[in-house]
Amino acid sequence: MKINSRIEDQVKSVALSSTSRRRVGCLLFRKSRLVVSASNMEGKTHPFQSRLSCKAGEPYRRSLHAEIRALLKAKEFCDTLVVGRLDKSGKFRLSKPCRVCQLAIAEYGVKNVYFSTNDGLWETLELPA
Repeated sequence: MKINSRIEDQVKSVALSSTSRRRVGCLLFRKSRLVVSASNMEGKTHPFQSRLSCKAGEPYRRSLHAEIRALLKAKEFCDTLVVGRLDKSGKFRLSKPCRVCQLAIAEYGVKNVYFSTNDGLWETLELPA
């Protein structure tokens, strides 16, 4: 899957809907079809996020991340996840999924993960086999 301007616009729109000061948007796809989108929610928690935070050795990471929120909302298997973070001026910044989110992504079986960089580019996350 190639991250084109349409997908970038969708990620931006979702990230801008976040009420957090860190505006992160996540899209989940199945066979290039958008299935679900979600933003991060500072101050909200979920037992799944808490369990994985402890498993990753980062129990302080309890606010609901965009990636985990999207995975929880998905009602079907998704093969691709795209996540982006915006700075105050609306430019893409580094949004590589944290260890907690990487555990969730692996648990849900998502194979392709793309994240924004500080250069406004998109990189692929290599997940452990």
